[in-house]
Amino acid sequence: MSPHNIENLVRYRSELSLNNNLIGRMIAAIAMGAIFGSYIHYDYVRWGQRGREAFLAYQTQRFDQYMANPRPAIATVFGAIIAIVGALAIYEGLVFVLATVLKGMSGSATNQ
Repeated sequence: MSPHNIENLVRYRSELSLNNNLIGRMIAAIAMGAIFGSYIHYDYVRWGQRGREAFLAYQTQRFDQYMANPRPAIATVFGAIIAIVGALAIYEGLVFVLATVLKGMSGSATNQ
């Protein structure tokens, strides 16, 4: 094998790895969006079945509990940071798993 062929093989493997990571990220984003969208739809259907009065009563109770007496700003910011870090950790974990699976699939396909 000439050095030129080895260089092309290394470049191809690097591009393949990048593509697996990108594809894994796209699949993870689509999956998380589909799950979140399904939950939102489920919530809409549930409140639609309960009716307008039940929804308004719940929102009134929620307003009285959270909006009329808000928590300190630092608690809200800290809670948001925890939620975002958690969501990103789930996303990155899903990306890692998908990229690993795709790498294994492409590795077995190139070895055949």
